[in-house]
Amino acid sequence: MLYQLVLVDDEDWILSGIQNAIEWEEIGFQIVGAYTNGRDAVKAMLESPPDAVLTDIKMPIQDGISMARELRDAGLEEIEIVFLSGYDDFELAQSSMRLGAVDYVLKPSAPEQIIEVFVRIREKLDARRKKAEERRADSELVQAGIRVFKQAVFNSITEGNRTVYNRLMTLYEEFAEREKGRCYVAAAAALEGSVTEQMPDRSAVQGVQALKAQAQKLKAERGKEMELIENQFSVSFYLPDCTAKEAEELMESFRRRLRREAGCRLTWGISGEYQDFSQIWEACETSFARLFSLKLSSDGRMLYQRLGNDDVLKAAAEDRDQQIILWSLKNWFTQIDRAEEWEQRRLTRRMVYGLGMLFLENGMEETQIASLYQILEEESCEKIRKRIISFVQAEFLPEKRENSRNANLCREAAKYISKNYAEEITLADLAERFYISANYLGTLFRKNMGMGIKEYQTAVRLEQADVLISSGKFKLYQVAEMVGYPNYEYFRKTYQKYRGRNPSE
Repeated sequence: MLYQLVLVDDEDWILSGIQNAIEWEEIGFQIVGAYTNGRDAVKAMLESPPDAVLTDIKMPIQDGISMARELRDAGLEEIEIVFLSGYDDFELAQSSMRLGAVDYVLKPSAPEQIIEVFVRIREKLDARRKKAEERRADSELVQAGIRVFKQAVFNSITEGNRTVYNRLMTLYEEFAEREKGRCYVAAAAALEGSVTEQMPDRSAVQGVQALKAQAQKLKAERGKEMELIENQFSVSFYLPDCTAKEAEELMESFRRRLRREAGCRLTWGISGEYQDFSQIWEACETSFARLFSLKLSSDGRMLYQRLGNDDVLKAAAEDRDQQIILWSLKNWFTQIDRAEEWEQRRLTRRMVYGLGMLFLENGMEETQIASLYQILEEESCEKIRKRIISFVQAEFLPEKRENSRNANLCREAAKYISKNYAEEITLADLAERFYISANYLGTLFRKNMGMGIKEYQTAVRLEQADVLISSGKFKLYQVAEMVGYPNYEYFRKTYQKYRGRNPSE
């Protein structure tokens, strides 16, 4: 890439001689302007700053010294300035150094003298460009790391996994620190029917779908830094560089759009303003609690949120797998039992609403959902649970479908691995998460996905590694760490085993 050069001299014959006597492109420069006075030259350079300027000192209208001073006052400190001067202007030329001139050439001058000066300038510009590129590469590396870190943080919030969240904030404290001082707000939004937990119908299912579709559009419009966290029946927004007032205005605009596009009524809750990214969990929890008016303990609020975000239950409902649905429900009953007694009724109602929405999504009739909702008329949570179990046993009769059995469950397990590929995921961990025996899950996964769980995770990791390597922005040991291999040699051997070559080739 050639550097841009401007020439300024009030004598046309000198200007023409400088242009034609030197092969400028051979020494790395392209003449982008030639002017006979400083006023015209400085006007052009303020609009489009060049890399260097060769200028006479004494000129009519505006001389070279005042032109250089105007450029420096305008903040153009990096333009390399070379003065042309006669013997009578020698002291003036020397004083020009205080304006940041890099050199001066005495008139008359041989082309070799000018070439010598501009070769030095090119070397200086080359060094500056290289340093800028290194800074940019370092910045891109840091920004890529921050994006990966943030995505992992938002995943942990979606999963309701405070342990992983805390570990991320400890391991990547540097990334969280880099975001300090930057104001952000969390906003949670849902349809009015979801907030009041009234008995859902088909329009409620369609409304939630419209809500999520419009939320994705809003994210695309706002840019990649706005993050969208989807719950089963609500969406939460991470809004960087945003005040609470601006967030209210954004949600009001979003409400009008959803009403206009889908006829849905939206409500929302907004956190306070935060300037510490390590508090994003609290910000999201606060906005969610305000959305649903949750007067629950911190554990109760998190359980309330997770009740509508169960991938296992969703996969089991799609497969109409009675056994997995019952296992999942019993797990939720156990967790609700750990909550304060005064919280259990609210949590149970939330679970029934979630079941109603889930079953509607998977083809159940509204009359059956009405029957499910009648269960809430029971006086005690224990009776409600027993009737829920009876309802599932009656509506989801065991079926033998060997070709498709638990296919959705396996796909959800694969999604979980793909989302958390950099974490150490064991078969036992996955089995515990999906409420199924390890041996059975391993057999089902291999049957439905064509490979074992560990093999699948390795495949995902290596695919991500290939993307990072091809970008050319990361060192190989950094790629290894980013995809979950803290030991580069182990990564190299694994890569060679599955790819048949070293990652450096």
